[in-house]
Amino acid sequence: MQYGVDQTRFFLMTEVNFGSDGDFSDKALILKVNNNLANELGNLCQRTLSMVFKNCGAAVPTPGALTEEDEALLASARGLHERCASYISEQKIQKYANELIEMVWDANKYIDTMAPWKLRKTDEQRMATVLYVIMEVLRHVSILYQPIIPGSANKILDLLSVPEDQRSFEHLAGDTYMVQPGTPVNKPEGVFPRIEVPELVES
Repeated sequence: MQYGVDQTRFFLMTEVNFGSDGDFSDKALILKVNNNLANELGNLCQRTLSMVFKNCGAAVPTPGALTEEDEALLASARGLHERCASYISEQKIQKYANELIEMVWDANKYIDTMAPWKLRKTDEQRMATVLYVIMEVLRHVSILYQPIIPGSANKILDLLSVPEDQRSFEHLAGDTYMVQPGTPVNKPEGVFPRIEVPELVES
C-alpha cells in the first residue's frame, strides 16, 4: 500500500465507525498517521529508548522509588486493558483505538514534565525510574495495539525486549511480565517514518 499496511489500518479503524460509511482522503490519512503514530507514539518510543540505550548501559533500567506521578501513570496503563475490553465485545474499534491514543498522550505529557534528559545531569536514578515507567507503559500500549497495527506494535515490543511468548493480553495482568531491569536493548530504530507529501498536507 502507498502509505503502509499498518498506517492504513490505523486510519480506517480510528476514523471510521465499525459498520458505517466513512470519508477517506490522502490528506486526512497523512495528518492522522503523522500526528498519532509518527509524532506521538513513534517519537515517544524513539526518545525513550535512545536515552535507555545511551545512558542506561543499553539495558532496561532499574527503577528507584516511585512518585505519585509514576504510580498514577502506571495505574492508568494497567487499567487500559479493562477499559478497552468492553469496546472489543461491542465492536467499537474506534473507541478502543482512542483509549490507546489517549494513553500515549498522557505518557508524552509525563515525559515532557519529568524531562529525563535534564535528570541525566542531576539525578541519574530518577532518570532511570522515569524511563522505566515509560517503557512499561509502552509495553501495555503495544500489546493492545497488536490487533490494529500488528507489524508496528511487534516492532516496538522487540525494541522493548519483550519476549515473543509474553505478548498476549493475559500478560498484562499483575507484575510478573513487566519489563525486566537489566534486559539488554538494541539501538532503537524509527518505527513510524513521517509521510512527507507537502502538496497534500499544505493544501
